[in-house]
Amino acid sequence: MAINKKTTALFKLMELFLTQKEISPYDKTITDEFGCDKKTIERYLKEIESLYSHIITIKRSRKNVWKLITVSEIFEEFIKNSEEISQLFLMAQEFDPHIFKELEKGTLSKIAKNDENVFLFKNSIMEEIQSQEAKARFKSIKEAIRNHEYRDIEYADGEPKMFVDAKPIKLVFMDNNWYVVIVNEEKRLIFLRMSFIKEIKKRASQHQFQTKELKPYIEFLSTVQNSMTLYGQKRQKATIKALPPIAKYFEADMKKFLTSQTFVKKEEDGSILFTVEYTQELEVLPFVQKWLPHLVVVEPQELRDAFKKKLQEALKIL
Repeated sequence: MAINKKTTALFKLMELFLTQKEISPYDKTITDEFGCDKKTIERYLKEIESLYSHIITIKRSRKNVWKLITVSEIFEEFIKNSEEISQLFLMAQEFDPHIFKELEKGTLSKIAKNDENVFLFKNSIMEEIQSQEAKARFKSIKEAIRNHEYRDIEYADGEPKMFVDAKPIKLVFMDNNWYVVIVNEEKRLIFLRMSFIKEIKKRASQHQFQTKELKPYIEFLSTVQNSMTLYGQKRQKATIKALPPIAKYFEADMKKFLTSQTFVKKEEDGSILFTVEYTQELEVLPFVQKWLPHLVVVEPQELRDAFKKKLQEALKIL
């Protein structure tokens, strides 16, 4: 009997969202109509929110209310609070001319019209997921992360691999590529590039994994520099010198290339010394190679030796 009452209440609450948009468990009219206390109504609303992403919690005067939000409301709020909406709109439109087809004559289009001759975007954060198959895989990963669901992932970066019962915990965009971060069966954190994923399988008897065990991994992700940053490895520090021809890019007030990059000093010849932290050589050496011959590894000696070895191997190929 209790199950029938709860089910009826959930459906009635969802219907109510269509007429009044916001519902408060403190509304006496609602508690009287449903014949239950505010805590029960609040529990029902939390359950509905977990099922539908368009229903959100809003805190007002120490009390929570639940609101049904629409796409048009999201855009309206976005437009009102963004001074630079035009470039975001134009970037999305350049990636996919049909993405805002229904809004061609609307406010967004009018705002962007003034700036269409100002911006040119050569890279898009969505380049890797243009095909229908890639979009389906992206959607499956998003669903898995949101609902804490396992996935079997077929991956082909060199030797084909199958990650069984992988826990997808975050989608990360960096270095112009999309990665899904998973925790595998051995509890290792791994970055998988989305463009190398061949298939994602959701099991028929799908079950959810516990989120409390993910906290250390999520905290670690806030510190990663690139996909080569290793979880659980002690960080080392390298001192690197930027020679005069490129030193200006490494001044104290310039944009950092790596999150751990720290300005040390400017030398008499105009060179800049800075430090970076790393968990393995591959996390920092490709960055140094991009600036050849004007970045020099000063210390530690092991990193200098590894860099020299890579240069010697490259010279043998030439």
